[in-house]
Amino acid sequence: MRTRLLAALAATALLATACGSDDNAGDTNTLEMWTFKQAHVEPLKAAAAEFEAETGITVNITAYTPDDVFKSKLQTSAQSSDLADVFEVHAAGEDFVLGGSGILADFDSDVDDAWRGQFVAGVADSGKVDEARYQRSLKPEAPDAGIKTGQRFSVPFTIGTFGVIYANKSVLTAAGLDPTKTPKTWGEFISWLQATHAKDAQNGGLTVGLKSPTTGFNWLLEPLAYGYLGKDGYQALFSDDKSKAWGSQNGQKVLDLYNQLTPYWMPGTQTLSIDDADRAFAEGKAAFDLGGTFTLAAIKQGGMDPNEVVYFGVPPAEGGESSELGLAPLALTGLAISGQTSKNESALKWLKFLTKTDQAAKFAQASLDLPGVELDSDTLGPDLGAMTGVFGSADDGAYDPADVSFFAPAYVDTTAGETLVRMSPLGQADIAKTNSELGSIVATSWQG
Repeated sequence: MRTRLLAALAATALLATACGSDDNAGDTNTLEMWTFKQAHVEPLKAAAAEFEAETGITVNITAYTPDDVFKSKLQTSAQSSDLADVFEVHAAGEDFVLGGSGILADFDSDVDDAWRGQFVAGVADSGKVDEARYQRSLKPEAPDAGIKTGQRFSVPFTIGTFGVIYANKSVLTAAGLDPTKTPKTWGEFISWLQATHAKDAQNGGLTVGLKSPTTGFNWLLEPLAYGYLGKDGYQALFSDDKSKAWGSQNGQKVLDLYNQLTPYWMPGTQTLSIDDADRAFAEGKAAFDLGGTFTLAAIKQGGMDPNEVVYFGVPPAEGGESSELGLAPLALTGLAISGQTSKNESALKWLKFLTKTDQAAKFAQASLDLPGVELDSDTLGPDLGAMTGVFGSADDGAYDPADVSFFAPAYVDTTAGETLVRMSPLGQADIAKTNSELGSIVATSWQG
């Protein structure tokens, strides 16, 4: 979510804005929509068919996957002013980068209280620039330069959280474990890994798409650190206080815990993309799959029945600040309107249609992604309804992966993730060296 590609995307977007042409005019009864989620294409097409029957407006849906292909398509199309009318984009990040450079339209004036009130509390304004975000955008290194307080570049489409671990029920049972009693502590989770790995060393481990190295860092190390050190201690790891930041004793303790995973990674997991890892789990090549609420859809797409898995949030480590660790929901993707389109009225109708309660429910059930619209568990259905059990409120101390207000503007999580992968699973650096390198990364980010 927080990648160096955003800066390149911003630069390309600025060039396109400077060109100023609008080649996207034409039939106002036809919209083009791009997404980076292949699993969303068919549910979106189904919604588009109903939308056309109701309004007479056709929506053509195209997916460009994976993320780097989607970003490349945006870059090249921005240069030629040949963008779609509507996008599904990464929320609370990519939307601001594209919005600040003119690629996405500001449509805050079109989001009235009634529309805003349909969304899940805490994410309704995920696509709106607050004062803190604006102040960060003023830094020389910020990729979202050009945004202004009060602008809105997206409304939430799908929500969820990171730090959700999936386990294969059959594998657990074969290893003598009870799938109905998921681990409540980090030590219990490690013992589960030990049991499945002892039963089948080749297929009894943990996988995640470490080819994108931020996955291990953002999805597991960060919530683990939050639960063990508490909110203040966790945030201090990224501060300019060397006595509490990475490189300190606190950082060493968290890395000690994370390193307990090293013997149990699925062989070759460092070479897998996120999709590859989910597919490997669905094919029975790993006992556990690290992801988020969004991973359930990928597992199903890989051919595995969702009823064959159990899932739980990253559990807190014994002796830490938290005995329970909730995961705060965040907006994962947002619906946005091109700043170059001449079809704003039709585009707004489409966005409002997708975020109606009945349509949000149909999309959620078809995609197995939690919608940004507030729905009860009965409407969501058994699979998604149960998934909301991993959520907690940020106000009540839950880990909130969307809160990056304490990072230095120049902090790059990709570099930190690469450093962590060298320690685990690769074993190319020990805990002390990894802690020192992470400390240097954080210290350097504050010097900018």
